[in-house]
Amino acid sequence: MTTDADEVTLWSLQPIRDPAPPAVEHSSWPTSVIDSFILARLEEADLAPAPRAGSRELLRRVTFDLVGLPPTPEEVESFVRDDSPDALAKVVDRLLASPRHGERWGRHWLDVVRYADSNGADESVPFPNAYRFRNWVIGAFNRDLPFDRFVHEQVAGDLLPRDDPEEDTDPLIGTGFLVLGTKIVAEKDLAKMDADIVDEQIDTLGRAFLGMSLGCARCHDHKFDPIPTTDYYGLAGIFKSTRTMASPGKWLERPLRSGRGEELTRRRDAELARKRKKVEQLEETFRAVVGSAGGVTFEAETFARGNVVVDRERYGKGIGIVGDLGVEEDHVEWDVDVVAAGDHVVLMRYAAASPRPARVLVNGVLFEKPAMTRSTGSWMPDGQRWFSEGKLSLREGKNVLRLETQPHMSHLDKLGIVPAESSSGVVDALKALEALHAELASSKSVASTSIQVMAVDEGTVQNARVHLRGSHTSPGEEVPRRFPDAIGGGRPDALPEGQSGRLELARWLTSATHPLTSRVIANRVWGWHFGRGIVGTPDDFGTRGEAPSHPLLLDHLSRLLRESGWSLKALHRRIVLSSTYGMTANGDPLAAGVDPDNRLLGRFGRRRLEAEAIRDALLEMGGGLDRGVGGAPLEVGTYNLSPADVEKNRVFCVRSRRRSVYLPVVRTNVYDFLTLFDFPNADLSTGERATTTLPTQALFLMNSPWVIEQAGHIVRRSMAGARDDEALVRGLFLVLFSRPPSEAETRVALEFVGSYAATLDVADAETRRVESWTGFCQALIASDEFIVLR
Repeated sequence: MTTDADEVTLWSLQPIRDPAPPAVEHSSWPTSVIDSFILARLEEADLAPAPRAGSRELLRRVTFDLVGLPPTPEEVESFVRDDSPDALAKVVDRLLASPRHGERWGRHWLDVVRYADSNGADESVPFPNAYRFRNWVIGAFNRDLPFDRFVHEQVAGDLLPRDDPEEDTDPLIGTGFLVLGTKIVAEKDLAKMDADIVDEQIDTLGRAFLGMSLGCARCHDHKFDPIPTTDYYGLAGIFKSTRTMASPGKWLERPLRSGRGEELTRRRDAELARKRKKVEQLEETFRAVVGSAGGVTFEAETFARGNVVVDRERYGKGIGIVGDLGVEEDHVEWDVDVVAAGDHVVLMRYAAASPRPARVLVNGVLFEKPAMTRSTGSWMPDGQRWFSEGKLSLREGKNVLRLETQPHMSHLDKLGIVPAESSSGVVDALKALEALHAELASSKSVASTSIQVMAVDEGTVQNARVHLRGSHTSPGEEVPRRFPDAIGGGRPDALPEGQSGRLELARWLTSATHPLTSRVIANRVWGWHFGRGIVGTPDDFGTRGEAPSHPLLLDHLSRLLRESGWSLKALHRRIVLSSTYGMTANGDPLAAGVDPDNRLLGRFGRRRLEAEAIRDALLEMGGGLDRGVGGAPLEVGTYNLSPADVEKNRVFCVRSRRRSVYLPVVRTNVYDFLTLFDFPNADLSTGERATTTLPTQALFLMNSPWVIEQAGHIVRRSMAGARDDEALVRGLFLVLFSRPPSEAETRVALEFVGSYAATLDVADAETRRVESWTGFCQALIASDEFIVLR
């Protein structure tokens, strides 16, 4: 455990200061207070800032930064001609007002909150409504939702009133933040599952909002930061008192809140309850009819032999799980005493999300018809259905029935055996029951049309016990629900009775005296603009993270954010209109030698475009980008992905023209274009993506049929507006690099195209011309100037 001295000296836990702008020698350079803090550090090192970037370079930079797309040639030329003092400010305001801004900056935040459209882990089941959270994030950035409110809605949006009637602005959607994490959905130990979900929520909340690795304190006091285990379990009680799962293996989804939606939900729930009650009553009648016909029914507990587990806590009343023991051949046997030999009708009640045909043997002889060939639509209790499996010839006395499944079959509930000659009443009752099931399924289908979102709810309020060595099987002392002591921020002595404490936690995170939340997000915004944060470890503001390069500037930005009403757009505007942001990337070689990592920011740092910006830019330049906002992702295979599912997902992503933020994130099968260019691990909160430079990236740009296709689209589009080949070269440079070519570049381009065309074995002159220019365009795409922002 860290000492009290460590707690006092950890810079990130100190109150946010209100620093005065430092005095600088070259007072004409700063255009904002930001610049004064940067210049002061440079002058201390006897360095000078780099010159201002050219208009074309600056416009390309700020456009990619704020909307994730390149400027059009027309926008570039308009900006170059605009010599008014507020030319850049007008551009910035236009970009911040664009719906493309939320798509760009929403994707940054989705990295932090480990967004995905599937669970991953043991079973990659789909999250069909996760996209509503993604759209909510994009919308929040577009409408400049104050960041403190943004935090509140993600931690406790279900406890906040809905002020806006628009569907996508219900604060409830924000709590998808707590549900989106990877879960071991097949975990049989429910207490362990709950503990693991709470741990993932605490760890993500700590990294996303506090820049602290709170999850490290699950097993022991944090080895480096002032977070004891008791603080961890104080937070754990808050999330333990929160419902994340609707049932084992199934996360919680809730309907959007609105006057109309709530009324529809009430009507739907009442109708479903009425029909479920009717099903239960008819089930009782059905069993009575079976008994009166001389038949017998077997409950799951009466299965005599075989690989069967009965787990009432996990699967509900009357569910037998055949073959969850992992053996090659799963089976169950039971004995049937028959009064008189003859044909008997076999009835089985089971739940099956997909058919799992089973072999039936009677006294060792295989029955010719496979059983369990139908789907009930669910593995859970609400999917249990009776089915007639045909007739079996049984002998008088003891008969042994054996059910074999390969692979395992889950959730066999009951077995019924009825003499065939008296089965007509049973069949009629079964038909009536089936009709009611169909009616119930129809009601559920109608109910499913109401808008559902991944969201949490208040659960049973309870404190957590310390898990000794992190094991839920070794409970220690009970810890009252609370917030970490060392962070401070107005921690209440006790949370309200009968409430989880999430709303208080959300407000504490953004309280006026909280030292971390505004620092962490200000550092993230700075880092996403400059390629590196003032704190180089944006997810770790603890003792093992980097110290800030400009601590006073970070505090200044934190206060700016708060004083602007937590407006991120206001913070963007301050940053990108500063002289610091406006510097060229080509600084003084002497400065590069003194400060090779550019920690003092004597120049703008070059950085490679992210995968999404590369893909979206190519689509945009070729005129093929679908600019539609929001919407649901495609339905892709995400459950135990087969090679066919993988290929289906890949083909969809290749053919899609949507912005990359709208492509599905299947945790076990992320689109290979994105992963090649360092898309983050969606299992983890990622505040700063890795940036690699690999031969495979260059080879992809050189050989990918998709890249060649986009190059062809760009060429055909540019040809339409070019009067001759020199104009075509100029047009391609303006589209791809936002600048015209030099005379030497034009000469080399024309020589390349001519020599390349001569090598093509293509008879049609126009086709040969397009292919040769496509080759040249592809060479530009594979260049450093296209893929690197400077």
